[in-house]
Amino acid sequence: MPKGYRNEWEKTMSKIKKGVRLLLTQGPVAVLVKLRNKRIEHLREAAFREKAKKVHLITEEQREYQKKYTFEEPIKFSIITPLYNTPREYLLELLHSVQRQTYSDWQLCLADGSDGAHAYVGKICREYAGRDARIVYTALPENKGISENTNACIALADGQYLGLLDHDDVLHESALFEMRRAIQKFHADFLYSDEVKFSGRIEDATDFNFKPGFGKDELRSHNYICHFTVFSRKLLERVNEAAPSGHLVFSKVYRPEFDGSQDHDMVLRLTEKAEKVIHVPKVLYYWRVHPESVSMNLDSKSYAVDAAIRAVQEQLERVGEPGKVSSNLPYRTIYRVRYEIDPCARVAIVVHHLDSEKEFAEYKEKVRKATDYPHLEWVPVFGENGRNLGSLLNQAARNTEAEYLVILDAKCMPLTAGWIEEMLMFAGRRDVAAVAPKILFPDHTIAYAGIALAKEREEKIRFLCRGIPNTEQGYEAILRYVRNTTAVWKGCFMVERQKLLSIGGFSEEMPGYEEIDFSLRAAEQGYRHVWTCFAEVEYQKAQIEDFKTEGRESFSRQWETILAKEDPYDHKNWKRFKLV
Repeated sequence: MPKGYRNEWEKTMSKIKKGVRLLLTQGPVAVLVKLRNKRIEHLREAAFREKAKKVHLITEEQREYQKKYTFEEPIKFSIITPLYNTPREYLLELLHSVQRQTYSDWQLCLADGSDGAHAYVGKICREYAGRDARIVYTALPENKGISENTNACIALADGQYLGLLDHDDVLHESALFEMRRAIQKFHADFLYSDEVKFSGRIEDATDFNFKPGFGKDELRSHNYICHFTVFSRKLLERVNEAAPSGHLVFSKVYRPEFDGSQDHDMVLRLTEKAEKVIHVPKVLYYWRVHPESVSMNLDSKSYAVDAAIRAVQEQLERVGEPGKVSSNLPYRTIYRVRYEIDPCARVAIVVHHLDSEKEFAEYKEKVRKATDYPHLEWVPVFGENGRNLGSLLNQAARNTEAEYLVILDAKCMPLTAGWIEEMLMFAGRRDVAAVAPKILFPDHTIAYAGIALAKEREEKIRFLCRGIPNTEQGYEAILRYVRNTTAVWKGCFMVERQKLLSIGGFSEEMPGYEEIDFSLRAAEQGYRHVWTCFAEVEYQKAQIEDFKTEGRESFSRQWETILAKEDPYDHKNWKRFKLV
């Protein structure tokens, strides 16, 4: 019997034996239930696959529309693809994916470092370049590694924008069109899209990476930007030196000492200088998963992890934010930054939702015992039944000289002894306004892991990851790293007192939405907000009801324009597929 048939025969016999065993031990009803459940699971998977196709596959009508669309001004994209011993079928798929682009003003730059045993790579590329002048090919005298080979590609580029395409991956046919449209709309100089991993037919791909908008802290935590990345030539010239000829000094663009995480290093440097970073929330890149890819073979490529740690560490040094970077084990490719803090900074704990002095005294003692940080002041807030919480918190902020405030609900209890230090390291940064911890319900499910605006909801906000068990990592490990968020929650967050006052304190006209309004006003002034998973607090109630208040109407009216837009730290497909 041929091997393939023998394997199928063995699988079938194994299933029959399991069925007989189940029938003998649990009876016919159990067998029927098992079969029914399998059938339901199969139907659900089939329905998901069909739904997933609509996320990334376009119709013929869309294809023709994109091909005929005329933009205001011409922009050429130079696609940067270094080659090294690329498998024949992968190379052909890559070439075809670029030629199928619905936006036609492109240049494919190929620099080939393949060895003699893979001479077919050069032969194929020369044939395609001979038929399509947009394909530019050069054979390198030797393979100098991914960074140097990429620099050789960049030296061939003459487009106003450059896009990065790995030699074993595939570009979505609308990739350049969607990027061009975003450039026209937002005047962006750095853009990135969503992606999907695949190992068989692209049409069946379902391992999507739906990304949030740009977050400085999330990028330091991991290279979530990854594929498809596009940036302007002018941005590249700001980051690197330009030669008198007008061509970039390509030896200074990608840095060989960061091979393995060269893209992470490059993205960190580019986004530091970018004037406008835009996320295009569409799947525009197909990332092939195979035994030689880093995602499938990380253990043999630990140098990539080491390089990423050094890239983030170097950024901290460049921008003057002292800290120490390490892997957040057991997640080797998720990184944790421990920023330096002022160990003597005074922190005032502003406790609200108190009913009596006795309750405050008991609560203070419990929190003090659960907290390592010694330099604390305590500011109780009473009288919420008769006065607006925003007014009371503003008064509390004025009545202390502490450098930092922790706004803390009396129903919240710290679970990690270093919770103050974990928030303080972010609150002390110049670009950060508010910092919030991971907050759990008593059943150890997520209560707060960031807040996004949600125009479709009655309360106009959405708590991310609400109800997910704390033992789970969440979609794309979202609960295992520091990231940026649209808003903090008054249950617990830290803010530098002078920043709070300079931004205008808390609104006294939006009861229930005081901290959301503050978060949005701070963002308008250029601040970002941080959520950290390394500080944990328990909210000792089964649900949060803060936003069922009379302040909703005034909040909606004040932020009508912002509410009409998609929240950058949320994603329509997170909601559609109930991922976050």
